[in-house]
Amino acid sequence: MTALEIALLGGLRLRHPDRGPIELAGEKGAQLLARLACAPDKKHRRDTLQALLWPDSDPPHAQGNLRFVLHQLRRILGGTEGPLRSDSRSVWLDPERVAVDVMRFEALAAEGTLEALIAACDLYGGDLLSDAVDLSLEYEDWLLPERERLRDLARSAFWNLFSLRLWRGEVTEAKACAQRNLGIDPYCERMHAALMRLHLLQGERALAAGRYDQLRTGLARDLQIRPGDEVEQLARAVSQTSGRSAPEPFNAAWVLGRSTELSVGKPLVAVLPFRDLSEDETLVSLPAALTEDVIGDLARFRRLGVLARHTSFALDHDPAPEARLLQLGARYTVEGSVRRTGNRLSVTVRLVDNTSQRQVWGEHYQGDWDELPSFQEEAAKAIVATVPVQIEQAELERVRHREVQSLSAYEHCLCGREHQRSIAYASHAKALEHFSRALEQDPTSAAAHCGLAVCYVSMGGITPLEEDRRRERAISHAQQAIALDPLDPQGHWLLGMLLQMRRDFSGARFYLDRAVTLSPGDVETLGYTGLEYAYAGAPERGIRQAEQAIRLNPYFPPVSAEQIGKACFVGHRYEEALFWLRQTPDRITTNRGWLAAAAAYAGRVDEAASHARLMRATLQQRLGEEELRAVGGPIGWLRLPARFQHAADLEHYERGLEMAGLG
Repeated sequence: MTALEIALLGGLRLRHPDRGPIELAGEKGAQLLARLACAPDKKHRRDTLQALLWPDSDPPHAQGNLRFVLHQLRRILGGTEGPLRSDSRSVWLDPERVAVDVMRFEALAAEGTLEALIAACDLYGGDLLSDAVDLSLEYEDWLLPERERLRDLARSAFWNLFSLRLWRGEVTEAKACAQRNLGIDPYCERMHAALMRLHLLQGERALAAGRYDQLRTGLARDLQIRPGDEVEQLARAVSQTSGRSAPEPFNAAWVLGRSTELSVGKPLVAVLPFRDLSEDETLVSLPAALTEDVIGDLARFRRLGVLARHTSFALDHDPAPEARLLQLGARYTVEGSVRRTGNRLSVTVRLVDNTSQRQVWGEHYQGDWDELPSFQEEAAKAIVATVPVQIEQAELERVRHREVQSLSAYEHCLCGREHQRSIAYASHAKALEHFSRALEQDPTSAAAHCGLAVCYVSMGGITPLEEDRRRERAISHAQQAIALDPLDPQGHWLLGMLLQMRRDFSGARFYLDRAVTLSPGDVETLGYTGLEYAYAGAPERGIRQAEQAIRLNPYFPPVSAEQIGKACFVGHRYEEALFWLRQTPDRITTNRGWLAAAAAYAGRVDEAASHARLMRATLQQRLGEEELRAVGGPIGWLRLPARFQHAADLEHYERGLEMAGLG
């Protein structure tokens, strides 16, 4: 049970869980307690502490000083019931009795998820022992490097949180994170540059210029230096614009300095979930099914960018969807409703210009309840055929003025895809059941075959023979999906992925390229083919595609982070690989292996060892020690799904696993 809460970041503060804040009388007691708290599970030699706190005193006096300070601390901290422990040679804190903010901060920053980074940044209130005074040179020799190490960790945590916020399209939250970071580290040029880009992206030239002036003035006054080349180049770009320009489509990669291209130029479209205006609930899944049809079919048009299904449905619960759409750079919104009146069905749809809130186009479609599946298909086709034409006309107008089959089977497929998005292993079995039922009710469903292919390859096999059997079964379903619907990109990228697993790389490339040709704006296609291109020796293409997928779907599912993280690893970009893979450490079993290898190459020895331990424990639990040895240990098992085309890439992966301790 915690008997003492110790805060060291931003100054020393003590608190008892029941009695509240605790005050210390002397500086030496505070310095001693802080030194012990930074490593609460370590025993500190008395002579080392004496030299740290009283370097100018002779040994007898230093010993007496230490005994006196320990006596005071024990009395204040609860005596023998408190956390302070000592013997004739050492002094330490009972780690079970103290909660130290530094330890918590480091653990949260290393975890790297959105929730953990928010907590880590909230916890970092300033420099380690920022209020410490009357320090010996010896104490400073310990404190200053430790303070700088934690400051670097805080910089990284704030930057990672800022980056995640941007990738999710949470611009307001990203700005708040940046401002907090600059309050702690006012001369962080990387953050200043990112905020300048963000202001430019939102048409805020004056704010971008003010950001530059603030940094330049502060650096000149306090450090007698000028901003670096990156900031100066941005300042020149700001000076070449005038007034407040129109916002550009949101591009997180450009804001973060990852891309030199501000905007792809294509208008971005959001399709919000169609609403059910019927008085009863007889429509079941028609509104959602119609929404998914429109999103999927619009994504096939090269001249449009389409926000992904995941983000569109999340926006339905956003308290201010109009503002969020503008933050995401969506110029247009497709929205509509579905109503049943007796035996009649009606769908109303409209296209809205988000900047002016002007309705660009609207239409009304009617059909019979008895012909529901065909009506859904026909309505979706009509909407998708019209929207790109209307957007093109609206874009021309904008530039001119600015100078420049079975519903039941389908429902099963929807449920199956929802279960496939879950990281829970039991969800795979539920997904398999839904897709199997869909195929029973509609044997011509290409979507059901694709879903089954994903199920078999995701569930994987314990032994190489079982792995081969599942892969071949998945290949059969992917081939049937293509035969049933040769224009559906999912069947093509699935078969490409599976053929790479079979080491048929030339055959795989044909189907991967075909998928991208069929649907260059579909986020699933971009993400999955991007990872496969990375496996085939083209990691930079894979990273570009994965980033584009996240830009189109800032409410990205875990698999998107996994894809870009693995592509970054293949491209030897280890810190970026860690950043993304930390978002999805356990979606599939192999991810801990990738994290271990990336951390090892990044020089993060402790993190690599932690991931390696979890990876090994998982495999021992699933396979047993004997079976694990039979497949060649953890590396042998991780090699099975690793479909690298080039031997050097496989060696690079296995070397990272060895460095992490999985050999």
